[in-house]
Amino acid sequence: MRRGAGIPSLLLALGALAGCATAPAAPLTVDDVVAERLAAIEAAERERFDAFVAGSSARLDELGLPLPEFEGLVALDDWDSAVTGCIERLDPQVDVTRLEGGFSVNYFGVVGESYERIRWTIESCNARYGIADLRAQSAAGVVEAAWRYQDATQRVLPCLRSLGATVPSPPSRVAYIEHLGTGREWSPYAMLGLDPAGLVQAAALCPPSSTLIDERIARAIDGAAP
Repeated sequence: MRRGAGIPSLLLALGALAGCATAPAAPLTVDDVVAERLAAIEAAERERFDAFVAGSSARLDELGLPLPEFEGLVALDDWDSAVTGCIERLDPQVDVTRLEGGFSVNYFGVVGESYERIRWTIESCNARYGIADLRAQSAAGVVEAAWRYQDATQRVLPCLRSLGATVPSPPSRVAYIEHLGTGREWSPYAMLGLDPAGLVQAAALCPPSSTLIDERIARAIDGAAP
């Protein structure tokens, strides 16, 4: 299976969980976090597409090109294939060369309106597909913030205590979420009093919440089943 093939199915399966203004009822899961991230990415990519259509529809009409429709998210590794396929469907005469990790278009001998049609065909196809860049750093959403507090207090802290570590008391949920992503973010590892090797071992035996998110994202990108 090609890398990234599981992204669209994951979005369909989990997207409904992420559309709420407030977090779903506990217990939350890391899948809820990934779904929220995907929904946020799709909303941003749809906004980008709408801006393109608003600013370009008149020129596309002048050139006799169809108004594009938003095709949704694709994985980064699949974006070039989706765009080149779109170009070839819209104008089979365009000389597109598929490359590893991209594509090129041969404009040799193309001038005037023919050049403009090719350029705007490419722009139109670029706009149709959003990239599901799950690894992009952004502020935690409502669901992710709630899940991180739940995970830190219900999994990480008990796990560290089972190792015999003296762990700090967690802040309130409101205080934790308020400082999440800032220099004052609370960490259950911050006051363990362990040397670097001990901290590495503790994190390996009791993985941080961020590690679980990264692992789930990697599985989604690889096309693994949720």
